[in-house]
This record gives sequence, structure tokens and C-alpha cells, in this order.
Amino acid sequence: MSLYFLISKILTPFFLFSNLLIIFLIFSFFLRKKIKVFFKIYLIIFIFFLIYPFGKIFEHHFLNKNFYNKEMINDFDAILVLGGDERRLFYAIDLMKKYDNAKLIFAGGGGFLAERIGSNENESFKKTVENILYDNEYFILKYSRNTIENLLTFKEFNRQQGFDRVVVLTSPVHMRRSLIIAKKIGLELHPYYWKRKKNLEFSILNYYQYFSFLKNLRSFDSSFREIMGIFSLKFINLKN
Repeated sequence: MSLYFLISKILTPFFLFSNLLIIFLIFSFFLRKKIKVFFKIYLIIFIFFLIYPFGKIFEHHFLNKNFYNKEMINDFDAILVLGGDERRLFYAIDLMKKYDNAKLIFAGGGGFLAERIGSNENESFKKTVENILYDNEYFILKYSRNTIENLLTFKEFNRQQGFDRVVVLTSPVHMRRSLIIAKKIGLELHPYYWKRKKNLEFSILNYYQYFSFLKNLRSFDSSFREIMGIFSLKFINLKN
């Protein structure tokens, strides 16, 4: 998995849709005299992505709409938290309170090519949880650098622990890829379902008030990167 990690991180800038848009815009600008029609069409497409929040729409319909407002399984014995910020930890602890025998498992580390001081998620998790839970209520897995390593590390850990029904907690946009990876390596995980208000009314005035060209571009970045990550899974063998 080390080779996959290196390749995926080296290619990360090309997994950002906004970067690709700008690269192609620069390329077409210098060749605009030779490809006038293409340049004009592309410029129109670029402006559309700046103005309209395609990213949020794409993200909802293709990635996360199936991971909101559904009933959690009842008899799970562990909650696997995949990195992330403190919100995931607090949601997991809140879920633990409803099931006395459930254990909390944290799988994280850092995803940087060059290790950064203070970027180790495991250390941050330890500092946050040690005054909230007893030592026998949680596990911190060994350092891992991406979702594939997170889940392979958990699989190895669970061979000794033997948890039968595990809820995995990650962001809604990342859940689909996590479950695909789990299935490919022979893990059965159940998704954590996030709560979200339904039928949110759209207001053109509120949209105008917080309008940002960069925000609209960046909103597509996370979903585009996830789709590329899901697509790449078709070409790698995760069995170990």
C-alpha cells in the first residue's frame, strides 16, 4: 500500500477539480487563436462553475444522500472512527452512551508526504479522550496514512479482538468510498447515519449574501476527489 499512498498523494493536486479547470483555462488561453471555438466554450463552462454551486449538488446526489437520517443498527459492539476532527469523536461518544458494551476504536495518523509536527491524529485523539473515557472503553490503532491503511489496520486488530458488528464513523461524503474499501478487504462495516434537517428552503438572497467564486470551485473539489478515489479502487488489489 506504500506505493499506492505515494502515487495518490503525488497526484493529489490533479484530484482537485479547481486546479484542473485553471490548468486547462491557461492552456486554452495560449492556444485561443488556434482553438477559438474550444476556448469560448471552455470559458463559458468555467464561468458556470464559478457562479453555480455544482459541487454541492453533485456531492449530495452521488455521494452522501444515502447516509443521512436513517436508523442505526441496534446491537453493535464497536464504533470505528476514521480520523477527522473532534466532532466525530463526540458523536461517537454520544452513540456509546446508548450502548453500554460498545467500544470506541480510533484509526488515524496523518496523510502528509512529509511528516508534520503536531499533525498526528492519534496523539490529538488521545489527549481529547483520556479525560472523557476509561482506558478500557477505547482503543487507538497504530499510525496509518489513509483510509485503506486505516481499514487494513483495523482488520488486523480485529482478528484478535473479534468484534462482530462495527459501526464506521466518517464524513458523509467519505462514507461510500470507505464502505467500498471495507468490502474489498473482506470487512463488514455498518455506516453511521448523520442527522440532517430535511426540506431546507433555498433563498436567493442568502445565497447572494455568502456568494464566493472560490467557495463554489472548492465545493466541487472534495466530491471530485472522492469520485476519483472510488474510480481508482477498480485498479488496485486490496486483498492481504
